[in-house]
Amino acid sequence: MAPPRSRRESQAQTRERLMEVAATELIERGYRATSLERLAEQAGYSKGAVYSNFAGKEELVLAVLDQHFVNRLNILQEALLAAPETLEDRMAAFTAWWEGMVGEQEWGVLILEFASATRDRPGIQAQLADREQRILGFVTMLIEAEAERFGVRLPLTAHELASVLVALGSGLSFSRMLEPTIPIGVLSDLARILFVDLPRAGAPAGQDPVSPDSVIPDAISPDAISPDAISPDAAQG
Repeated sequence: MAPPRSRRESQAQTRERLMEVAATELIERGYRATSLERLAEQAGYSKGAVYSNFAGKEELVLAVLDQHFVNRLNILQEALLAAPETLEDRMAAFTAWWEGMVGEQEWGVLILEFASATRDRPGIQAQLADREQRILGFVTMLIEAEAERFGVRLPLTAHELASVLVALGSGLSFSRMLEPTIPIGVLSDLARILFVDLPRAGAPAGQDPVSPDSVIPDAISPDAISPDAISPDAAQG
């Protein structure tokens, strides 16, 4: 017979279940149409269970968004670990991951609706902006690590390149909400131009590339790409 769960374990399980149901409800019904009463009922709990884990609907949505991105980071980690040790292959793994995120239109719609519905809530808007900066910081870190790994001379700073990619991804996500047939492959095309074509065009003739084995990419090691970095608790801080 399994030992009884502790209060902390029970609360963690309740929180996990509420977030799981909330993700489904939010994607299917949208932010405004999702009620905490229905969510609690679907999860098999009382409404009080929701408020014992989250301050309100907004905090629950932020936790769901954080968890979704953590899951996407895990997918990227697996893709990078499986990718061959070439710049082109690792770049292809990253752009495929990024295009996958942009292609999740239902999540883009949720984020847009949530941002619009809370536009008069400075605290919520600040938390959304903080999460955007976390994403930008992560992409910047990844670009810096890969550029060092392969000895790539970037045409712009890593932060500037990350800003371009994040902005393009956000713009494509919004545009595809209106016109789903807009091609998403432009992300891969731009990445190749920025990280392969332009650096090669500007490199001195006969320059020896840096061996990937000579640079340890700590910034994108399995330990570095950790859910703790953008966990709901860390993001709330």
